[in-house]
Amino acid sequence: MAGEGEFAGTFWQDRELRFDVTAPEYALRNGEFIIDTLDGVEDTKGNNGEKGMLCVTNLRLLWHCEREPKVNLSIGFGSMLNINVNTANSRLRGHTQALFVSAKFNNSKYEFTFTYLVNESPRLFTTVTAVWKAYDTSRVFRDLKLRCAIISEDELILLPTEQIINKISGVWNLSSDTGTLGT
Repeated sequence: MAGEGEFAGTFWQDRELRFDVTAPEYALRNGEFIIDTLDGVEDTKGNNGEKGMLCVTNLRLLWHCEREPKVNLSIGFGSMLNINVNTANSRLRGHTQALFVSAKFNNSKYEFTFTYLVNESPRLFTTVTAVWKAYDTSRVFRDLKLRCAIISEDELILLPTEQIINKISGVWNLSSDTGTLGT
């Protein structure tokens, strides 16, 4: 389920949703770090009755089944549409509050339900919601920072499959009530 082109496939962790990933795909990439690890989280919708571990990183949610680690999820924050708390019916906790995550990837929508098996603890809800909101509100900054990394000495750094077709001088970039002359 890699993204478009070779370059996009290298940096997929925050933009894609993957099921049953291999160990190298599950591993943290450069610049990714764990914010919180929650033991005793059930994937109530997809693996009801299976206790697992949820890792919250700065790029994605990682869940794996405690009994069978090959059963796992990687949900990039960039693929998430919404997060909310509602009630769910868990085999391990019964009728309880759970975290509902809506996501979209490759024109398909997904919904995940996670139940924290620690009684009376809001940690699952507060941590995931806070990290996702921080990610979501910083998208524009992150994209701008990434774009700046593709220009060196006033020249565009081409990706492996890219080529320049035409170069036009005297083009104005009009934004924020100002104009910038460029090529």
